[in-house]
Amino acid sequence: MPVYKSLEEMVRKVIESEMEEMEQIVESMSKQIRRVMEDQNFLTPLYTRYAKGKDTIYVIDVPYLRSETVYIKVSEKVLHFSCTDSRGYKYRLLIPLPAEFQNPDVQVSRIKGRVILRFQTSNS
Repeated sequence: MPVYKSLEEMVRKVIESEMEEMEQIVESMSKQIRRVMEDQNFLTPLYTRYAKGKDTIYVIDVPYLRSETVYIKVSEKVLHFSCTDSRGYKYRLLIPLPAEFQNPDVQVSRIKGRVILRFQTSNS
């Protein structure tokens, strides 16, 4: 095999690996840009975290809250909260949950413009 063919193959492999790396970078950047563009349509509500014994309480403040639009989901280690107020503003909040919250009991209540989430950790 001539030397130039092995050199050509080596250069081709380097170029292919660089192209794959560039494609991964472009894909990662496009995901980040898409996430930022989606987040621009939402406001982030204020929230406070209280710890009381085995209970952890999150108080999420949304003025003019429309209670029928409240969406709460606990998945893996993240609490997803979204809602809409009476003026049409959309709110979204992602709260990372501590590791101790594996299958917690969650109680949800609403008082005026506040949503109160009470997490109770079990003794297992």
